[in-house]
Amino acid sequence: MKCEFIKKQTIKDKLYHNKVLMVDVKIDYPSITQGYEGDPMRFNMHYRQKAQKNYRYASTKLYQAAVKQYTIAKPQGVPFNNFEFVEAFEPTYCRKPFISLYYDLYEFTGGAHGNTIRKGNTWDMRRGVMLPLEAFFDKDYDYQAVMLRYIESEARRRQITGMATYFDGLHENLKKYFDAQNYYLTEEGLAIFYPLYTIAPYVDGIQVFIIPYLIFGDKIKYKL
Repeated sequence: MKCEFIKKQTIKDKLYHNKVLMVDVKIDYPSITQGYEGDPMRFNMHYRQKAQKNYRYASTKLYQAAVKQYTIAKPQGVPFNNFEFVEAFEPTYCRKPFISLYYDLYEFTGGAHGNTIRKGNTWDMRRGVMLPLEAFFDKDYDYQAVMLRYIESEARRRQITGMATYFDGLHENLKKYFDAQNYYLTEEGLAIFYPLYTIAPYVDGIQVFIIPYLIFGDKIKYKL
């Protein structure tokens, strides 16, 4: 979704040891600039500080791990592939007072492929706070049960049509790995996502299920 007032800020660096690239770092993070009515200070500070923290991690712990691997590999004549740390974000909902987005943290430390961790954030910009999933529903409403029924139906459809492959025990896995923190808003509905390796193989990626707001009837508090 295009959110004109959210701009991309970037931290980029290439970290070397003995003139050999150890870690390639690229961190994109959101910043609300001119054109937004309201006070985005907490929003901007949160992502700026997170980006700085992730850069410190990449330039210390990840760098040290890369140097160690390189030092072991070189005498043995084993090829060394530089490590990577990449962060990217995607705004998904920008209707006042809410801003919702997800960001992916990709880390490569050798091997066949890297690993991606996704996080979802939804902000109430009136108060400058992030909202938990439960904040959108009436108290005592079992939104998780409603979501799981929809998600399982959609997952079965994907499996039948060859769109995705799921591990055995899909019903149990969907419930086991359901995490109320793993959500974000979209124009079409509420998105729930499952991390890599939880319900499907790596090749099928992070599984995202968008549940139409109409499914929740009058139990959803806001008109989204």
